[in-house]
Amino acid sequence: MKISADWLSKPSTQLIMQILLSGGHEAFFVGGCIRNTLFDLKATDIDISTSATPKRVMELMNQAGLTTIPTGIDYGTVTVVSEKQNYEITTFRKDIETDGRRAKVKYSESVLEDAKRRDFSINAIYSEQDGTILDPLNGIVDIAKKRVKFIGDPYARIKEDYLRILRFFRFLALFGREDESHEIEIAAIRDLRDGLDTISAERKSDEILKLFAAPNPQYSIVLMEAANISSKIFDAYNYNSLNNLRELEDRLEVTPCATRRLAAYTEDNLKSKLRFSNRIAKAHKVLREEAGSKKDAAELSYRYNDKIALDSILVRSSLHGIELNDGVFSRIKLGSAVKFPIKSVDLAEYFSGRKLGEMLACLEQKWIDSDFALSKQTLISTIK
Repeated sequence: MKISADWLSKPSTQLIMQILLSGGHEAFFVGGCIRNTLFDLKATDIDISTSATPKRVMELMNQAGLTTIPTGIDYGTVTVVSEKQNYEITTFRKDIETDGRRAKVKYSESVLEDAKRRDFSINAIYSEQDGTILDPLNGIVDIAKKRVKFIGDPYARIKEDYLRILRFFRFLALFGREDESHEIEIAAIRDLRDGLDTISAERKSDEILKLFAAPNPQYSIVLMEAANISSKIFDAYNYNSLNNLRELEDRLEVTPCATRRLAAYTEDNLKSKLRFSNRIAKAHKVLREEAGSKKDAAELSYRYNDKIALDSILVRSSLHGIELNDGVFSRIKLGSAVKFPIKSVDLAEYFSGRKLGEMLACLEQKWIDSDFALSKQTLISTIK
Protein backbone atom coordinates (compact mmCIF):
# COMPACT_ATOMS: atom_id res chain seq x y z
CA MET A 1 0.00 0.00 0.00
CA LYS A 2 1.20 3.49 -0.88
CA ILE A 3 0.03 6.97 0.06
CA SER A 4 0.38 10.15 -1.93
CA ALA A 5 0.11 13.70 -0.63
CA ASP A 6 1.41 17.19 -1.31
CA TRP A 7 3.54 17.18 1.82
CA LEU A 8 5.13 13.90 0.76
CA SER A 9 6.14 15.05 -2.70
CA LYS A 10 7.35 18.46 -1.52
CA PRO A 11 11.03 18.92 -2.53
CA SER A 12 12.16 19.84 1.00
CA THR A 13 10.49 16.71 2.39
CA GLN A 14 12.16 14.47 -0.15
CA LEU A 15 15.51 16.20 0.37
CA ILE A 16 15.55 15.55 4.11
CA MET A 17 14.65 11.90 3.66
CA GLN A 18 17.29 11.50 0.99
CA ILE A 19 19.95 13.00 3.26
CA LEU A 20 19.16 10.46 5.99
CA LEU A 21 18.97 7.49 3.62
CA SER A 22 22.15 8.47 1.75
CA GLY A 23 23.89 8.73 5.11
CA GLY A 24 23.28 5.00 5.58
CA HIS A 25 20.30 5.22 7.95
CA GLU A 26 16.75 4.00 8.02
CA ALA A 27 14.13 6.74 7.96
CA PHE A 28 10.34 6.71 7.90
CA PHE A 29 7.55 9.24 8.08
CA VAL A 30 5.35 8.51 11.10
CA GLY A 31 2.52 9.79 13.24
CA GLY A 32 0.08 12.54 12.39
CA CYS A 33 1.18 13.11 8.80
CA ILE A 34 0.47 9.46 7.94
CA ARG A 35 -2.67 9.22 10.05
CA ASN A 36 -4.21 12.39 8.62
CA THR A 37 -3.37 11.40 5.07
CA LEU A 38 -5.08 8.04 5.55
CA PHE A 39 -8.12 9.84 6.99
CA ASP A 40 -8.01 12.20 3.98
CA LEU A 41 -7.26 15.19 6.21
CA LYS A 42 -4.62 17.90 5.91
CA ALA A 43 -1.27 17.04 7.49
CA THR A 44 0.31 19.97 9.32
CA ASP A 45 3.18 18.38 11.26
CA ILE A 46 5.74 16.17 9.55
CA ASP A 47 7.51 13.71 11.84
CA ILE A 48 10.33 11.42 10.78
CA SER A 49 11.63 8.43 12.72
CA THR A 50 15.17 7.27 12.00
CA SER A 51 17.96 4.98 13.11
CA ALA A 52 20.35 7.96 13.07
CA THR A 53 21.24 9.45 16.46
CA PRO A 54 20.43 13.11 17.11
CA LYS A 55 24.11 14.00 16.81
CA ARG A 56 24.28 12.27 13.42
CA VAL A 57 21.05 13.94 12.26
CA MET A 58 22.44 17.39 13.08
CA GLU A 59 25.74 16.57 11.43
CA LEU A 60 24.10 15.42 8.19
CA MET A 61 21.63 18.30 8.01
CA ASN A 62 24.21 20.96 8.82
CA GLN A 63 26.48 19.57 6.10
CA ALA A 64 23.58 20.04 3.70
CA GLY A 65 23.18 23.66 4.82
CA LEU A 66 19.91 23.13 6.69
CA THR A 67 19.00 24.72 10.02
CA THR A 68 18.80 22.34 12.99
CA ILE A 69 17.29 23.00 16.42
CA PRO A 70 17.84 20.57 19.34
CA THR A 71 14.22 20.93 20.49
CA GLY A 72 13.98 17.62 22.33
CA ILE A 73 17.51 16.39 22.33
CA ASP A 74 17.09 14.52 25.65
CA TYR A 75 14.35 12.47 24.01
CA GLY A 76 16.13 12.02 20.70
CA THR A 77 14.36 14.77 18.74
CA VAL A 78 15.90 17.36 16.43
CA THR A 79 13.88 19.90 14.46
CA VAL A 80 15.12 20.60 10.94
CA VAL A 81 13.89 23.67 9.07
CA SER A 82 13.68 23.62 5.29
CA GLU A 83 11.60 25.90 3.04
CA LYS A 84 9.85 27.36 6.13
CA GLN A 85 8.64 23.90 7.15
CA ASN A 86 9.63 22.26 10.44
CA TYR A 87 10.50 18.57 10.36
CA GLU A 88 10.76 16.77 13.69
CA ILE A 89 13.28 13.96 13.36
CA THR A 90 13.43 11.49 16.23
CA THR A 91 15.74 8.54 16.71
CA PHE A 92 14.14 5.09 17.07
CA ARG A 93 13.72 4.64 20.80
CA LYS A 94 12.16 2.67 23.58
CA ASP A 95 11.11 3.81 27.03
CA ILE A 96 13.19 2.39 29.86
CA GLU A 97 11.58 4.36 32.69
CA THR A 98 8.48 6.57 32.98
CA ASP A 99 6.84 8.57 35.75
CA GLY A 100 3.56 9.45 34.07
CA ARG A 101 4.85 12.80 32.79
CA ARG A 102 8.09 12.11 30.97
CA ALA A 103 10.16 9.10 29.99
CA LYS A 104 13.79 8.11 30.06
CA VAL A 105 14.52 6.70 26.64
CA LYS A 106 17.10 4.45 25.11
CA TYR A 107 17.90 4.63 21.43
CA SER A 108 16.94 1.59 19.39
CA GLU A 109 17.59 0.30 15.91
CA SER A 110 14.20 -1.38 15.68
CA VAL A 111 11.20 0.32 14.14
CA LEU A 112 8.98 -2.24 15.91
CA GLU A 113 10.31 -1.17 19.32
CA ASP A 114 9.77 2.43 18.29
CA ALA A 115 6.17 1.67 17.33
CA LYS A 116 5.37 -0.17 20.57
CA ARG A 117 6.21 2.88 22.71
CA ARG A 118 3.66 5.10 20.94
CA ASP A 119 0.20 5.85 22.30
CA PHE A 120 -2.42 4.68 19.78
CA SER A 121 -2.25 2.26 16.87
CA ILE A 122 -3.41 4.94 14.42
CA ASN A 123 -0.30 6.95 15.36
CA ALA A 124 2.10 4.04 14.83
CA ILE A 125 1.87 3.76 11.04
CA TYR A 126 5.04 4.52 9.07
CA SER A 127 5.84 5.19 5.44
CA GLU A 128 8.96 5.06 3.34
CA GLN A 129 10.23 7.93 1.24
CA ASP A 130 8.00 6.96 -1.69
CA GLY A 131 4.86 6.55 0.44
CA THR A 132 5.01 2.78 0.87
CA ILE A 133 3.27 1.94 4.14
CA LEU A 134 4.87 0.05 7.00
CA ASP A 135 2.25 -0.98 9.57
CA PRO A 136 3.85 -3.04 12.36
CA LEU A 137 0.87 -2.86 14.74
CA ASN A 138 -2.08 -3.08 12.32
CA GLY A 139 -3.05 0.56 12.70
CA ILE A 140 -4.58 0.65 9.23
CA VAL A 141 -7.26 -1.80 10.37
CA ASP A 142 -8.18 0.60 13.15
CA ILE A 143 -8.22 3.53 10.74
CA ALA A 144 -10.57 1.61 8.46
CA LYS A 145 -12.87 0.89 11.41
CA LYS A 146 -12.46 4.42 12.84
CA ARG A 147 -11.26 2.88 16.08
CA VAL A 148 -9.06 4.69 18.60
CA LYS A 149 -7.15 2.01 20.46
CA PHE A 150 -4.23 2.12 22.86
CA ILE A 151 -1.21 0.09 21.81
CA GLY A 152 -1.13 -3.01 24.01
CA ASP A 153 -2.36 -2.60 27.59
CA PRO A 154 -4.25 0.70 28.12
CA TYR A 155 -3.16 0.79 31.77
CA ALA A 156 0.51 0.57 30.79
CA ARG A 157 0.21 3.19 28.04
CA ILE A 158 -1.60 5.65 30.31
CA LYS A 159 0.88 5.21 33.16
CA GLU A 160 3.68 6.18 30.75
CA ASP A 161 2.06 9.59 30.22
CA TYR A 162 -1.20 10.50 31.95
CA LEU A 163 -1.87 13.17 29.33
CA ARG A 164 -2.84 10.25 27.09
CA ILE A 165 -6.15 10.25 28.94
CA LEU A 166 -7.06 13.57 27.33
CA ARG A 167 -5.41 12.63 24.04
CA PHE A 168 -7.71 9.60 23.86
CA PHE A 169 -10.80 11.79 24.02
CA ARG A 170 -9.37 14.27 21.51
CA PHE A 171 -8.52 11.57 18.98
CA LEU A 172 -11.88 9.91 19.55
CA ALA A 173 -13.58 13.21 18.70
CA LEU A 174 -11.50 13.56 15.54
CA PHE A 175 -11.25 10.00 14.26
CA GLY A 176 -13.54 7.67 16.21
CA ARG A 177 -17.07 6.33 15.89
CA GLU A 178 -19.95 7.08 18.22
CA ASP A 179 -21.35 3.56 18.26
CA GLU A 180 -18.61 2.05 20.42
CA SER A 181 -18.69 2.03 24.20
CA HIS A 182 -14.88 1.81 24.62
CA GLU A 183 -15.46 -0.07 27.87
CA ILE A 184 -11.85 -1.27 28.21
CA GLU A 185 -10.36 2.16 27.60
CA ILE A 186 -12.88 3.99 29.80
CA ALA A 187 -12.31 1.54 32.66
CA ALA A 188 -8.57 2.17 32.54
CA ILE A 189 -9.05 5.93 32.27
CA ARG A 190 -11.46 5.98 35.21
CA ASP A 191 -9.07 3.94 37.37
CA LEU A 192 -6.06 6.10 36.52
CA ARG A 193 -7.73 9.52 36.37
CA ASP A 194 -5.87 10.84 39.42
CA GLY A 195 -2.71 10.69 37.34
CA LEU A 196 -3.92 13.84 35.59
CA ASP A 197 -3.05 15.72 38.79
CA THR A 198 0.63 15.22 37.94
CA ILE A 199 0.27 16.83 34.50
CA SER A 200 0.91 20.55 34.14
CA ALA A 201 -2.11 22.82 33.69
CA GLU A 202 -0.59 24.11 30.44
CA ARG A 203 -0.43 20.65 28.84
CA LYS A 204 -3.97 19.81 29.94
CA SER A 205 -5.27 23.14 28.63
CA ASP A 206 -3.71 22.53 25.23
CA GLU A 207 -5.44 19.15 24.90
CA ILE A 208 -8.79 20.52 26.10
CA LEU A 209 -8.62 23.35 23.58
CA LYS A 210 -7.93 20.89 20.74
CA LEU A 211 -10.77 18.64 21.89
CA PHE A 212 -13.31 21.46 21.95
CA ALA A 213 -12.15 22.59 18.51
CA ALA A 214 -12.95 19.18 16.98
CA PRO A 215 -15.93 19.17 14.59
CA ASN A 216 -18.06 16.92 16.81
CA PRO A 217 -16.73 16.61 20.37
CA GLN A 218 -20.01 15.70 22.09
CA TYR A 219 -19.57 11.92 22.28
CA SER A 220 -16.05 12.27 23.65
CA ILE A 221 -17.29 14.67 26.30
CA VAL A 222 -20.13 12.31 27.25
CA LEU A 223 -17.51 9.60 27.82
CA MET A 224 -15.27 12.06 29.67
CA GLU A 225 -18.09 12.75 32.09
CA ALA A 226 -18.82 9.02 32.44
CA ALA A 227 -15.15 8.40 33.30
CA ASN A 228 -15.18 11.24 35.87
CA ILE A 229 -12.62 13.18 33.85
CA SER A 230 -14.63 16.36 33.37
CA SER A 231 -14.82 16.69 37.17
CA LYS A 232 -11.02 16.48 37.29
CA ILE A 233 -10.70 19.33 34.79
CA PHE A 234 -13.63 21.64 35.52
CA ASP A 235 -15.37 22.80 38.71
CA ALA A 236 -18.68 23.28 36.88
CA TYR A 237 -19.84 22.07 33.48
CA ASN A 238 -23.06 21.60 31.52
CA TYR A 239 -23.22 19.12 28.66
CA ASN A 240 -26.75 20.13 27.64
CA SER A 241 -25.67 23.70 26.93
CA LEU A 242 -22.79 22.45 24.80
CA ASN A 243 -25.12 20.16 22.89
CA ASN A 244 -27.55 23.05 22.34
CA LEU A 245 -24.70 25.12 20.96
CA ARG A 246 -23.59 22.36 18.58
CA GLU A 247 -27.12 22.16 17.18
CA LEU A 248 -27.11 25.94 16.64
CA GLU A 249 -23.71 25.79 14.93
CA ASP A 250 -24.99 23.15 12.53
CA ARG A 251 -28.26 24.92 11.84
CA LEU A 252 -26.60 28.27 11.17
CA GLU A 253 -23.52 26.71 9.50
CA VAL A 254 -21.22 28.50 11.92
CA THR A 255 -17.55 27.51 12.03
CA PRO A 256 -16.61 25.60 15.21
CA CYS A 257 -14.87 27.67 17.89
CA ALA A 258 -13.28 26.11 20.98
CA THR A 259 -13.62 29.25 23.10
CA ARG A 260 -17.32 29.61 22.26
CA ARG A 261 -17.90 25.96 23.15
CA LEU A 262 -15.98 26.26 26.41
CA ALA A 263 -18.15 29.26 27.30
CA ALA A 264 -21.25 27.15 26.76
CA TYR A 265 -19.83 24.21 28.72
CA THR A 266 -18.26 25.83 31.78
CA GLU A 267 -18.35 29.02 33.82
CA ASP A 268 -14.92 28.28 35.30
CA ASN A 269 -12.14 30.83 35.28
CA LEU A 270 -9.84 29.36 32.62
CA LYS A 271 -6.79 30.67 34.46
CA SER A 272 -7.46 28.92 37.77
CA LYS A 273 -7.27 25.11 37.52
CA LEU A 274 -6.26 25.38 33.87
CA ARG A 275 -3.76 27.69 32.17
CA PHE A 276 -5.31 28.97 28.98
CA SER A 277 -3.76 31.99 27.33
CA ASN A 278 -4.81 35.43 28.53
CA ARG A 279 -6.53 36.01 25.19
CA ILE A 280 -8.68 32.87 25.43
CA ALA A 281 -9.46 33.33 29.12
CA LYS A 282 -10.52 36.95 28.54
CA ALA A 283 -12.71 36.02 25.55
CA HIS A 284 -14.32 33.21 27.56
CA LYS A 285 -15.05 35.61 30.43
CA VAL A 286 -16.64 38.14 28.04
CA LEU A 287 -18.85 35.49 26.45
CA ARG A 288 -20.10 34.24 29.80
CA GLU A 289 -20.80 37.78 31.00
CA GLU A 290 -22.55 38.90 27.82
CA ALA A 291 -24.55 35.68 27.66
CA GLY A 292 -26.19 36.92 30.87
CA SER A 293 -26.65 40.49 29.66
CA LYS A 294 -29.55 41.98 27.72
CA LYS A 295 -27.45 43.58 25.00
CA ASP A 296 -28.75 42.75 21.53
CA ALA A 297 -26.58 41.60 18.65
CA ALA A 298 -26.12 45.11 17.24
CA GLU A 299 -24.88 46.57 20.52
CA LEU A 300 -22.54 43.63 21.08
CA SER A 301 -21.11 44.01 17.61
CA TYR A 302 -20.66 47.75 18.12
CA ARG A 303 -18.96 47.34 21.50
CA TYR A 304 -16.76 44.37 20.56
CA ASN A 305 -16.70 42.90 17.05
CA ASP A 306 -18.76 40.65 14.79
CA LYS A 307 -17.38 37.41 16.18
CA ILE A 308 -17.82 38.17 19.86
CA ALA A 309 -21.32 39.42 19.11
CA LEU A 310 -22.33 36.20 17.37
CA ASP A 311 -20.58 33.99 19.92
CA SER A 312 -22.27 35.83 22.81
CA ILE A 313 -25.69 35.43 21.23
CA LEU A 314 -25.08 31.72 20.54
CA VAL A 315 -23.84 31.04 24.07
CA ARG A 316 -26.80 32.98 25.51
CA SER A 317 -29.20 30.90 23.47
CA SER A 318 -27.52 27.62 24.43
CA LEU A 319 -27.45 28.46 28.13
CA HIS A 320 -30.91 29.98 28.53
CA GLY A 321 -32.91 28.42 25.71
CA ILE A 322 -33.54 31.79 24.06
CA GLU A 323 -34.64 31.51 20.45
CA LEU A 324 -32.47 33.33 17.95
CA ASN A 325 -34.01 36.23 16.08
CA ASP A 326 -34.06 35.69 12.32
CA GLY A 327 -32.35 39.03 11.85
CA VAL A 328 -29.38 38.33 14.11
CA PHE A 329 -26.83 38.51 11.29
CA SER A 330 -28.19 41.78 9.93
CA ARG A 331 -28.17 43.24 13.45
CA ILE A 332 -24.53 42.24 13.85
CA LYS A 333 -23.72 43.85 10.53
CA LEU A 334 -25.48 47.06 11.60
CA GLY A 335 -23.56 47.29 14.87
CA SER A 336 -20.20 46.83 13.20
CA ALA A 337 -20.90 49.58 10.65
CA VAL A 338 -22.09 52.44 12.88
CA LYS A 339 -19.88 55.05 14.52
CA PHE A 340 -20.76 57.11 17.61
CA PRO A 341 -21.10 60.69 16.36
CA ILE A 342 -19.85 62.48 19.48
CA LYS A 343 -16.25 63.01 20.59
CA SER A 344 -14.86 64.42 23.83
CA VAL A 345 -14.15 67.76 22.18
CA ASP A 346 -17.87 68.16 21.45
CA LEU A 347 -18.61 68.26 25.19
CA ALA A 348 -15.53 70.14 26.34
CA GLU A 349 -17.40 73.42 26.83
CA TYR A 350 -19.90 71.75 29.15
CA PHE A 351 -17.88 69.15 31.10
CA SER A 352 -14.36 68.14 32.04
CA GLY A 353 -12.53 65.34 33.77
CA ARG A 354 -14.53 62.48 35.21
CA LYS A 355 -17.86 64.18 34.49
CA LEU A 356 -16.95 64.39 30.80
CA GLY A 357 -16.35 60.64 30.63
CA GLU A 358 -19.58 59.88 32.43
CA MET A 359 -21.59 62.11 30.07
CA LEU A 360 -19.97 60.57 26.99
CA ALA A 361 -20.96 57.11 28.23
CA CYS A 362 -24.49 58.32 29.01
CA LEU A 363 -24.99 59.82 25.56
CA GLU A 364 -23.49 56.76 23.91
CA GLN A 365 -26.00 54.53 25.65
CA LYS A 366 -28.87 56.84 24.61
CA TRP A 367 -27.63 56.62 21.04
CA ILE A 368 -27.44 52.80 21.22
CA ASP A 369 -30.93 52.61 22.79
CA SER A 370 -32.27 54.65 19.87
CA ASP A 371 -30.93 51.92 17.58
CA PHE A 372 -28.09 54.28 16.60
CA ALA A 373 -30.61 56.76 15.16
CA LEU A 374 -30.12 59.90 17.29
CA SER A 375 -28.02 62.56 15.61
CA LYS A 376 -25.13 64.46 17.15
CA GLN A 377 -27.24 67.60 17.45
CA THR A 378 -30.12 65.77 19.11
CA LEU A 379 -27.85 64.08 21.62
CA ILE A 380 -26.09 67.31 22.58
CA SER A 381 -29.43 69.11 22.93
CA THR A 382 -30.38 66.71 25.71
CA ILE A 383 -27.67 68.10 27.99
CA LYS A 384 -28.27 71.80 27.46
